[in-house]
Amino acid sequence: MKMAFEWTCSGDWAVVYEGLEQGIFAKNGVDLTYDRGQGGSDTVPLVAAREFDIGIISAPPAVIGAGQDMPITIIGAASTVGPVTILADPSIKSPKDLEGHSLSVQTNQFEGAVWDAYAKAAGIDVSKVNVIPADDASQAEFLGGKIDAFVVFYPTASTKAILDQRPGLTVMPMQDHVPTYGHTFVANNAFLKENGSAAKGFVTGWAQSAKYVQDHYDESYQQLVSKCPEVSPQALKFSMDAYFDSYTAPYSREHGFGSFSVDGIAQTQAVLVDAGLAEAKPVAEFTSEDYQPDQPVLPSAAAPKP
Repeated sequence: MKMAFEWTCSGDWAVVYEGLEQGIFAKNGVDLTYDRGQGGSDTVPLVAAREFDIGIISAPPAVIGAGQDMPITIIGAASTVGPVTILADPSIKSPKDLEGHSLSVQTNQFEGAVWDAYAKAAGIDVSKVNVIPADDASQAEFLGGKIDAFVVFYPTASTKAILDQRPGLTVMPMQDHVPTYGHTFVANNAFLKENGSAAKGFVTGWAQSAKYVQDHYDESYQQLVSKCPEVSPQALKFSMDAYFDSYTAPYSREHGFGSFSVDGIAQTQAVLVDAGLAEAKPVAEFTSEDYQPDQPVLPSAAAPKP
């Protein structure tokens, strides 16, 4: 089985590293190889074309791809918590405080859709917010104080760099007002038809590997550092902590690592459809819970984070 990550090495890679190192995927009948993706929007078509059999990809690009009739199915979720977050000047304490300030967001991507839904849900008068479409210069302008708020994909090394360079920022997770999903397991339909047991083995193996990482957190972090020398250890720790906060969110604590609900995907789809980024399609047509572990792999009561 060939698997795609969404992007370059980050804290989420620790689960797959340990799953391979500890032989967990192999015990579940999965001969797994992996490669980095090119971002969710570009990696979903690669799964659809079966250049990868499966991908760990953010829910919004997967939902958009399914709405375009790409042959893909969501079979699990690493995170039922959306990662889209606003970092704001310390003077901005609440969503309403964004009024009268500037905010940079990728307006033509799913972050922009989440922002639109967030502003509506939080009662923000968007006519009073100077929304600036994000480009390559936006992060530097935010760090320099020329932009008051900046929308990020939170559990990444770049977020750590922003927080280090501009301390005291207000962190506002959009999930608080707009429930959407984060990383999902997206499989090629032909692969599922031919290798259903392997797909189930992958989801089970990922869940068991996540449990292993949670229970051997420092060991797994050290391995991540050794495997990803191009990323600073501090950034990897930040990213790994942020991902595991989402992996062990309330839904996962109740239903197990890798679990998801059709309703959760439907909520994500609704945000995208409202923004004109996705076509409405019955969620049951591109999701399946048939590949979930036979027994839920529940997180430990608390994850040690040295």
